[in-house]
Amino acid sequence: MERTADTRGEQQKNSSLAAPRLACLVVPLFPLAARLRSEPALRDEAVILCEGNGTAAHVVAATRKARKAGIRPGFTLPQARALLPDLLTRARDAESERAAQEALLDVAGTVSPRVEDAGDGVVYLDADGLERLFPDERDLGHALIAAAKRESLPARCGLASSKLAARVAATLPDSPVVVPAGGEAAFLAPLPLAKLDPDAEIVETLARWGLASVGDLAKLSAADVASRL
Repeated sequence: MERTADTRGEQQKNSSLAAPRLACLVVPLFPLAARLRSEPALRDEAVILCEGNGTAAHVVAATRKARKAGIRPGFTLPQARALLPDLLTRARDAESERAAQEALLDVAGTVSPRVEDAGDGVVYLDADGLERLFPDERDLGHALIAAAKRESLPARCGLASSKLAARVAATLPDSPVVVPAGGEAAFLAPLPLAKLDPDAEIVETLARWGLASVGDLAKLSAADVASRL
């Protein structure tokens, strides 16, 4: 009996020390996805989403057909039209983006009562306690992706024990991506620094330091970073 009690106590201790599991839903090219959600007939057309007016207008995102023609974010409207004269243009729409974000939050809320709005097509949810419904975390990821698809949102999903790892996992194409508990550092290490979504100036600085991956950055001590800066 003592051994059984000790075992139970150890299990409870380990459970209390276990890192929480988080899921992250990400909608790539969210402003464009939100606009296409409100105008689904445009999905198969060559469409760009623009910001700015007149000659200051620039491409924020483009549909697959437009990207195949060589159009990229940052192009001016004349540059884009030079590649594809029949290109369709749309402006960013705050209302459609708000509605799409609310729909994404509703999707997360169908499986967990604890949801965080991270803005611009990103939502976190607490995945702890969902084992009875989804014994395999990949099943949870597939369920969330399917629910988002029913809301006309092409979401990806990542699961991990930290927000950073879950969000990075959700940006990878082979979705859903599950990072084992305790494996966050090993998962992030080989990935390019761009996966951390740093500012362009920081990217240039880190490149001058000869850093290419998250692991390269993690190897530097705080003192090393301070001295280089």
